Amino acid sequence: MSSAIKKMLFIVTTNDEETFRASMLNASNLLASDVPVQFFISQHSCHYFTKKRLEAAPDGPKTVKGRLGDAMKLGAQIIICRTAVANYGLEPEDFIEGVDVTKGWMDIVDEQSDPLVKVVWVG
Repeated sequence: MSSAIKKMLFIVTTNDEETFRASMLNASNLLASDVPVQFFISQHSCHYFTKKRLEAAPDGPKTVKGRLGDAMKLGAQIIICRTAVANYGLEPEDFIEGVDVTKGWMDIVDEQSDPLVKVVWVG
């Protein structure tokens, strides 16, 4: 990893499964190369991290469930926007273990403006 990069920040707002799976695969590849990855999940994409949705999702390495599981096993940090949680009528206990539902957009403003953090918008 370049010493000029602190981490990759994926800001995900998509409800498109193919785009979501691709971002998780990219994150896994970065993590496998020792690049720290953080996801900030907002809008519709917060549903991908609910227990209900993942329990019903198909298994397999190329599925949303598989890509998400791989990224998390490799150490991806997942932050679910607390505003999205509230807007969709969800509760913190609706989400899978290992995600942070305590932060919002203003909490990642510093991350986005840090020149050592590379930001990728997904959605």
